[in-house]
Amino acid sequence: MIMLWTKWSASRWLRLGPVFAAAFLALAPSTGAATTPLIPSSNQFNQLVAIGSLLCTEAPAQDCVEHGWRFTDANRNGSLDVEELTAVRAGFLEWAAEVQESLSGRDRLILNLGRNLLRIVPLTPLFALYDENEDGELSQEELLVDIQMDQRPMSVILADRNATDWNAIRGRLGRGAALLQMLGLPQ
Repeated sequence: MIMLWTKWSASRWLRLGPVFAAAFLALAPSTGAATTPLIPSSNQFNQLVAIGSLLCTEAPAQDCVEHGWRFTDANRNGSLDVEELTAVRAGFLEWAAEVQESLSGRDRLILNLGRNLLRIVPLTPLFALYDENEDGELSQEELLVDIQMDQRPMSVILADRNATDWNAIRGRLGRGAALLQMLGLPQ
């Protein structure tokens, strides 16, 4: 599966944006009614990336969102919470450390920038900035507030300055926003 990561390139996946890095690099499907999300395995992340790379660059954007949402929403309540996203970050950081040596220099750089972004940006305050109704859970509508969804692939929408409000996203990321430019995301 590491070959699939390399084949579709780290840059393709990581350019989906910091919002989706937090949401999609999430946790494996729940095996029951666990109260604390489990950290996903490397194989589960490999599958997420392999399928997500295709969906997010070729299929309508909502397919990309649904793929990540199913992977992330461990308790299957239709929303995301801080615990799920905390497990996401932990799992992603472990997985990224495992795959980084198999990547080319450019892809390794992009992966490490993504890892640094997830380390720098505190999840709880970021979560609160998106949780408009302050219920402790993120809906898809809340997560996608800065993105105008349509039938184009997510990668195309994120590259479209008229469809993605990168200034609002940067404002939410605070000091982590500087890494967006290094990831090659639109100004």
